[in-house]
Amino acid sequence: MPVPVRLFLSTVSDEFRAYRDQLRGDLTRHNVEVKVQEDFKDLGGVTLDKLDDYIKACDAVVHLVGDMTGAYAKEFSTKAILDKYPELPGKFPPLGEALGKGDGISYTQWEAWLTLYHGKKLLIAKAGEAAPRGPAYAPTDASRAAQQAHLARFAAVERYPGGSPFTSPDNLAKQIANTTILDLLAEAPSPRKPNNLPFASLGPLFKGREGFLQTLHTALTRAGAGTAAAVTGKALHGLGGVGKTRLAIEYSLRHADDYSALLFVRAETPERLEAGLAALAGVDILDLKEKEAREDEVKIAAVLGWLARHPLWLMIFDNVDDRKAAAAVEKLLPKLFGGRVLITGRMANFSAAVETLSLDVLDSGDATEFLLDRTEGRRAGTPDDNALAQKLAEKLGGLALGLEQAGAYIATQRIGIARYLKLWQENRAKVLHWFDRNLMAYEHDAGLAATWATSVEQLTPAGLRLLERLAFFAPEPVPEGLLDVAAPGDGADFDAREALADLFAYSLASPVAAADRRATEPAFAVHRLVQDFTQRGLEAGKRKQVLEQALGWVNAAFVGDPEDVRSWPVLDPLAPHALAVAGRADKAGMPDPTARLMNQVGLLFNAKSRYAEAEPLIRRALAITEASYGSDHPSVAATLNNLARLLQDTNRLAEAEPSMRRALAITAARYGPDHPDVALPVNNLAGLLYDTNRRTEAEPLYRRALEITEASYGPDPPRLAIALNNLAQLLQDTNRPEEAEPLFRRALAIDEASYGPDHPAVARDLSNLAGLLRTTDRPAEAEPLMRRALAIDEASYGPDHPKVAIRLNGLAGLLKYMNQLAEAEPMYRRALAIDEASNGPDHPKVAIRLNNLAGLLQATNRLAEAEPLMRRQVEILLFFTARTGHQHPNLLASFGNYAGLLVAMGRSEAEAIAAVEALVRGHGVKL
Repeated sequence: MPVPVRLFLSTVSDEFRAYRDQLRGDLTRHNVEVKVQEDFKDLGGVTLDKLDDYIKACDAVVHLVGDMTGAYAKEFSTKAILDKYPELPGKFPPLGEALGKGDGISYTQWEAWLTLYHGKKLLIAKAGEAAPRGPAYAPTDASRAAQQAHLARFAAVERYPGGSPFTSPDNLAKQIANTTILDLLAEAPSPRKPNNLPFASLGPLFKGREGFLQTLHTALTRAGAGTAAAVTGKALHGLGGVGKTRLAIEYSLRHADDYSALLFVRAETPERLEAGLAALAGVDILDLKEKEAREDEVKIAAVLGWLARHPLWLMIFDNVDDRKAAAAVEKLLPKLFGGRVLITGRMANFSAAVETLSLDVLDSGDATEFLLDRTEGRRAGTPDDNALAQKLAEKLGGLALGLEQAGAYIATQRIGIARYLKLWQENRAKVLHWFDRNLMAYEHDAGLAATWATSVEQLTPAGLRLLERLAFFAPEPVPEGLLDVAAPGDGADFDAREALADLFAYSLASPVAAADRRATEPAFAVHRLVQDFTQRGLEAGKRKQVLEQALGWVNAAFVGDPEDVRSWPVLDPLAPHALAVAGRADKAGMPDPTARLMNQVGLLFNAKSRYAEAEPLIRRALAITEASYGSDHPSVAATLNNLARLLQDTNRLAEAEPSMRRALAITAARYGPDHPDVALPVNNLAGLLYDTNRRTEAEPLYRRALEITEASYGPDPPRLAIALNNLAQLLQDTNRPEEAEPLFRRALAIDEASYGPDHPAVARDLSNLAGLLRTTDRPAEAEPLMRRALAIDEASYGPDHPKVAIRLNGLAGLLKYMNQLAEAEPMYRRALAIDEASNGPDHPKVAIRLNNLAGLLQATNRLAEAEPLMRRQVEILLFFTARTGHQHPNLLASFGNYAGLLVAMGRSEAEAIAAVEALVRGHGVKL
């Protein structure tokens, strides 16, 4: 074997051990030998003489200088060196002068002088004052002075040019990387390298893994010889097909120069592991003399011996997919010396001896690029291939084997991507099971379906039950809190968290980082194709049973008021799964609790201004409820009411009214005209008439709701306070404040007596009364009521709830009315921030906050600050109109406000109108 490049690191260990060890690890290769002073202390004889022999034979020395000298050479050692090289003091006068004065020379200082004497490359690096040192760092004034004198002597012989001191181990490594050391490493001889990797590099077809390759390289080099790193999957969560084997091969080939051998062993069973190890002795790999032995034990022992004698090999143990295989590999690890081990498999659970790294699927861009490149020149091309490839990549969920299988099928059949998508839709089993080993660069014997089946077979009954249930979910993160909710059919012995751990163990599910989903609750996910595969494996009877369990499970977890922002952290992550399961249950003819789930998700989306998604859900819930219970059932009335409210929110008041009247008719017919449950639909219809400016029609309905409530519950119930507030608001708006005020005050008194002085209902009443006091020019009386209402809601809901934004907005408006603009502005800004964070930046409520803040800025003559806010308000309401197809009630007023602001800024009226029209055209709105 050719002689390797030899390097020597000259350091004081007590000061620079961490630097030395990192540098040694960075520079060591299978063809590069790196030594330090400690390597020669226990070899017998004179240490300085042993150091001299190695330095004489090495290629370069890196000499680190700090504040400690280290041990001084013994007098007899110095005499032996000077007897050996009598010309040395004369060759380097500064050294001769120091020796003549009797100055001691330390071992590390001698290492540098001997390097110069033998004409070897010498790199001197000085530590900066702030560079961290080791725990045994203990310099003295004398040691510092000796090291300064040492550097001055080298400067005198023009061998220490100075330069920037190093500040950390990483900084030192960077400095060394910019020296001639790299040239030496590049010239290092490369002996024959054993290599039994099963296939060549994909080259440019290997997409989207650069970051992970670097992570893997860091893990392997940090681990050190004889330790291991395991690669499991992530978004496919280690499941077969994510590309673990391919990545291991590509990594090996890219870093081939760093290793003395690239060895590959299939290890899906203990027996396959032993056979693979024994095969390494063969003539085409290590070519050991024991290769003809009849017993595998003899061959394996010979292979282990070769590994110990040839450091810095890389060993890949592939397909470690179950506990037995993992145990066999881990049992073998202590017998492996001098190299690095890379494990690929679906198992995610290893001991602390193995660092696990989670491999993700390819992102959409890389997956699309792969499909296009893989089929280039061999597919029936169309102008929309890019879009079709992206669609197919999304269908395959970025799964490496799925992409390769699809690309090979398209190229082999010479079909277009559109045709493959059609097959995927109509005959998925055919394309999932298709596999041609000769045409696919993949080290497995089967396609996706067979690959997954082997993982599913390993599951416990509980793990399989959970996987089957999750198969009906959306391919989105599932909150782990769902596991604490019992599903129909679960007995006391079923532990969902243990079942999830089983899925994790075989990489059939994987944790999802909170950063990936902007959430804090732990979550996990199952790949969409695994869900599809699991569903297809269920026979019809069991499929219905599992779907019923999944439906009941999500329904039991979907609790809380969808219109209260405090419920959203629970409901938001469940919503996609509620939709997926309810949609499948609806197709399977399961009305209950499908309608309830659709209705609740619809209310959630409506509260979030996702009207286009909310409306079909509520309409479908209504249809299911009518079909299940008949057209006159109270549940139909409740759903009709929800639909009417959505129509009202999207400014379709004429459409909302029939639904509202029908809900009232159903309730009155079922319970009688004076039943307390009739008061709510009466009140809702009155509110709708109020919004359509039919206040003379609304007033008797508000009075009727009040009468029904008072007759049903007595003169002081909390329900009565709501009815009083509604009627009082109408009286105020129809310029009858003297009639409205006692009703507002009575409502406040009822709620204070019922709930106490600090309840949110009291805050509502205070705010309503304060509004009346303001309109009757009594702001001094209104202000303390408004401040008290704000304090109550902040204490009740927390400082960031939309209810608090309403109170802030009201108080800010009052302060603006009182010309206390400096105090009003931060309240307007805070209300805006709360609603943006709670409802999203495009919610109509945000437009209201923007309008109010812009109005204040305009009133303080800050027109340039007001303009973008007012323009954004218009754009939000235009976006609402374009999205719903219905004009927002505030849209025309927003046009006038924005145009008026532009005129105030010096634009002509025509220019202001043109600016508004440009915004309307930009959003594609026709008025």
